[in-house]
Amino acid sequence: MPAPQRLPRDFYLVTAANFVFFLNFASFFLLPVHLHDLGASAETIGYVMGTAGFAGIVVLPFLGVLLDRVDRRRFVIAGGIIMALASFAYLLVPGVSPALYLLRMIQGVAFTSAFITASTLAAELAPLPIRGRALGLFGISTLLTHALAPAIGEVIARRFGFDVLFVFAGTLGLGSVVLSLAVRAPASADRTAVATPGRRSIRREPVLWLVAATMVACGMGVGTVLTFVPTFVHVAGIERVAPFFLSYSFAAIMVRLALGGLSDRIGRRPVLFPAMAVQAGAILALGSVGSVAGLITVGLCFGAGQGIVYPTANALMVDLSHAGNLGRVQTLFAGSFSVGVAISAFVFGGIIERFGYGIAFTAAAGCVGLGMVLLWLAPSRDVAEVEDLLATADG
Repeated sequence: MPAPQRLPRDFYLVTAANFVFFLNFASFFLLPVHLHDLGASAETIGYVMGTAGFAGIVVLPFLGVLLDRVDRRRFVIAGGIIMALASFAYLLVPGVSPALYLLRMIQGVAFTSAFITASTLAAELAPLPIRGRALGLFGISTLLTHALAPAIGEVIARRFGFDVLFVFAGTLGLGSVVLSLAVRAPASADRTAVATPGRRSIRREPVLWLVAATMVACGMGVGTVLTFVPTFVHVAGIERVAPFFLSYSFAAIMVRLALGGLSDRIGRRPVLFPAMAVQAGAILALGSVGSVAGLITVGLCFGAGQGIVYPTANALMVDLSHAGNLGRVQTLFAGSFSVGVAISAFVFGGIIERFGYGIAFTAAAGCVGLGMVLLWLAPSRDVAEVEDLLATADG
């Protein structure tokens, strides 16, 4: 690869820290199973899981501004420490109690701070000509954990109990801190003077807000799957949820490796629309799954869609950002997706209680379909316009 397109050392370090951090986070994909075993209803499980998302949303406005002003590594390090302590604290919670909501709130704040900061650092370190491919590679560090953490966690929980799983997760959180300490801040880390002449405010970019609304819709679809598949699998009599997460992660990783740079060559939108259609179809089909083979098939389709949608939409928004507002744009992007995930946990738990999983997954697929409509409404901007905007903003 030519020197200007080589990914720097710190990009890989941030990616590694994100991987270990997400091993901690993804271990809690199994928390609904633990709550179900404790006697919690689907609606209660949704409330507990959704609390983390809404807690993270509260800090987004402050985080977006701070990321453009201070050393971003601090948020990654602090997030890892807090996630580790919260994981260990689950050992002190005897059952379904208000303490669960408090811990999920703490985890939500820690997750939002660490993940959005890490993704912002990755976007900042990624060269423009290969930004889509680089963000796809960064996302692989997340997707691998979606396969590994539930598979490993399920074995740990079955053999040793959830207390051992919580200790395992907490140790991983501390591991992410060690890796984060080795990351060197990018040259632009001094952000005390952020009022760059000519920089456009993100409020003046309607495409950013429509793409953000698209990600809220996609987040509702994805959040419904990730939150309720563990309990759906048990209700359907399939017993193990690991095959879904393994197939989903495998497909997402493969499409990012094979097609990660496609949007860099043909454009973001021509890639996004078919990927979102595949994702919506997979969510729709999930409600009729009754076997391991069906679960794996749906997982592969779901992963193929999500594996392209998230990094491509991220690259679309970063294309319109500037060094002075990259933190805010990344916060808007990731925060929008988190809003959708949080809403899904609260809304779809009640739908499942009243109408069943089939109706819930059908409605979740409809959310992704709505996202396609919103994306179609977003005004387009070609590469030349993006480059002119960036050149003007850089003064």
